[in-house]
Amino acid sequence: MPENTHRMVTDVPHAKVRAVTERVVQELTLAADKVAAHYAEPAKYPLPADRTAAEHLVARRFDSLTDERKKKASATVLADLKTGAVRTRRLGDLARVDLRSPASVDTQVKRLGFPERLRFPADELRKPPTSLLPEESAPQGLAAVPAALHKLELRIHRVKCLDETSEWGSDEIHLAGTSVDESGDTLKIGQFKVRSFDDGDVKVYDPPRRFHWFGLDEGTKYPKSYFVTLVLAEVDWGGLADYVGALLNLIKKKVTAYLAAAIGGAIGASGGPIGILIGMAVGAAVGWVFDQLKGLFGDEVFKPVTVNAVIPSLTGRWAGRPFTAPAVADYRGHGGHYQLTYDWRMYD
Repeated sequence: MPENTHRMVTDVPHAKVRAVTERVVQELTLAADKVAAHYAEPAKYPLPADRTAAEHLVARRFDSLTDERKKKASATVLADLKTGAVRTRRLGDLARVDLRSPASVDTQVKRLGFPERLRFPADELRKPPTSLLPEESAPQGLAAVPAALHKLELRIHRVKCLDETSEWGSDEIHLAGTSVDESGDTLKIGQFKVRSFDDGDVKVYDPPRRFHWFGLDEGTKYPKSYFVTLVLAEVDWGGLADYVGALLNLIKKKVTAYLAAAIGGAIGASGGPIGILIGMAVGAAVGWVFDQLKGLFGDEVFKPVTVNAVIPSLTGRWAGRPFTAPAVADYRGHGGHYQLTYDWRMYD
């Protein structure tokens, strides 16, 4: 009988889907470059008039930085724009995007056309690596089939402060997030206060706190995959959860469009193996974008953590149990280090 699986999403274990995802991240990094260049020379590097463009989303984070970090990021980008051949080798065809143009990066990338090197047969998208699929458990003789369970929840066990951030006073830590279900639908998970933390403080939830739940009867195609992005933030970092939610939706839209271009046609239903791959690509890309912005902007907010569960059937279990062993997600930034302990559980 296939077993449930769960993992923390940090990469895309499908080389061709990973390459497509990397292009999405490169495009968003170019949008960040334009925002930084605009800060230094707004007339020369105008932001697009379209308020839905990625540049305006990235500008929301850029505007929260100190003037010192804004100036440093701008200087870095302007210097890089002068490197010519070096920049071209790094970006390939994307180096042809003109940051001086009033057209958005997205508009210019579409004009370039989709690279032939990123195209692949549709069948390869429908056959993800076996590491992403539910595992077959060892035969159990005449053991009874487990009862069907129709709901899945992600639970928070505790949040621990190993080192508080360099912000003045105690850390006021909040938790929020975004979910993606078996059909690819996203939902914002409302923010709540965990507690005020100093070094060594721990917030324990006993019983564990439900962070989000899914109905397992929705959708039609198994295996079904579920993703939750956990956003831990100090309250003074204002609006981080909303920013992550908007970023995730933008990335999901781009990844889906790019994969359709890669296979030369519509992806179709986003459930089953295809849903797993899209979710992995989106979750990994969110983390990679945060890494890029940290390198460029010096933005040291905690990087969001995306976790995933794959359910092969309503009778699926993890090693015979309806819940996983507790897992730990690490958050580092602004000199601080936090650990969040969570698990997945099927229930009725």
